[in-house]
Amino acid sequence: MALRLFIAVELPEPWREAARAARAEIEREVGAPVAASMRWVDPTLMHLTVRFVGEIDEPGLAPLREALDRVVPPVDVELTIDGAGTFGPPARTDAAWIGVCGDVDGLRALVERVEAAVVAAGLPPEERTFRAHVTLARLGRRASRDERRAVARVVAGLTRPPRASFHARSVALVRSHLGRGGPRYEVRSRHG
Repeated sequence: MALRLFIAVELPEPWREAARAARAEIEREVGAPVAASMRWVDPTLMHLTVRFVGEIDEPGLAPLREALDRVVPPVDVELTIDGAGTFGPPARTDAAWIGVCGDVDGLRALVERVEAAVVAAGLPPEERTFRAHVTLARLGRRASRDERRAVARVVAGLTRPPRASFHARSVALVRSHLGRGGPRYEVRSRHG
């Protein structure tokens, strides 16, 4: 059976509260029709993805866990929530997010160690550049260029969240269960 996996930093409650506040502000400013077309991430499921692994067979789980235990520790990265933004040009934006700052060099080093562990476990290397963010919402395929521009404008003008910092001391290997009711996440192990 294939497991859909990712590796992430779990978030503290103040970050989740900031996400709830950002969502309320976006919904208020863009209006109900646009807000209703957005696919919002449940704040209880939010995380900072360090590496999307994809699907692997159950026998591949043990080598990945062992590599993460061997390569990743120690983890101690101070992260701070930052302002919000969107990906892509305003007329084509497809996601709204909250940024991450703080010890970005330490976070990059952690990402590199996670990547080394994933490759050591026999999985293919990541080809995309890491961009530290926490996804708030994705825009549906049917969102118009004007709706996308409106979301980008509102997100750019969001009230800055309180500067909530925390020390990430581990990464979680998480299984994602996809379904009609939205994703469900299951932490399979923690490393660091």
